[in-house]
Amino acid sequence: MKLQHQTDVEARPDDVWAFLQDTAGVVECMPGAELVDDLGDDRYEGVLRVAIGPLKMNYAGRASVVERDAAARRIVLDATGRDKRGSGSVVAHVALRVEPIASGSRIDVVSDIDLTGRIASLGRGIRDVSNQMFVSFAGELGNRIEHPGRPAATSTATPTAPVTLLEPATKNTAGGEIKVLPLIWAVTRERLANFLERLSTKIRPN
Repeated sequence: MKLQHQTDVEARPDDVWAFLQDTAGVVECMPGAELVDDLGDDRYEGVLRVAIGPLKMNYAGRASVVERDAAARRIVLDATGRDKRGSGSVVAHVALRVEPIASGSRIDVVSDIDLTGRIASLGRGIRDVSNQMFVSFAGELGNRIEHPGRPAATSTATPTAPVTLLEPATKNTAGGEIKVLPLIWAVTRERLANFLERLSTKIRPN
């Protein structure tokens, strides 16, 4: 599955690129993610916690930066993870690039992800969930870059709690669990509203 995301940041490209070199800081912006160990040579161990209703998954794995091009402001990494309870695995290839725009910088992220196990049963819902997760990540990333030193807008969840996809997409759950069902409901509700609006237009009397 290929995913593409984009966000704009009101900061100079060089400043955005500099922040992206702080792996620990970047991971702290990711909902449900935790950096466990820096193995050196741009290799890291981490955990991603996801909760879909009563189903909880803890993906433990490794990520390696396979390309870091300062001139092009481009980072490419490979990551693998497996649920500790054996309910599935994930393999990801992620390319991130920072480009200048009139208002500051644009971050483009392209991901190729292969999922197995229970989470793969979400099908197309994975795309919607990933979009909502990226909104949360991009918001926190922008906050930290644009306002250095400002406390992170994290939830009250403990650092080891999973990400539950059921909470409002605007709430940052960095360091907590990803709550999937609220995100799916938010997307479904929006689609339903759009459908009803189109339907009312078709049957509206002249």
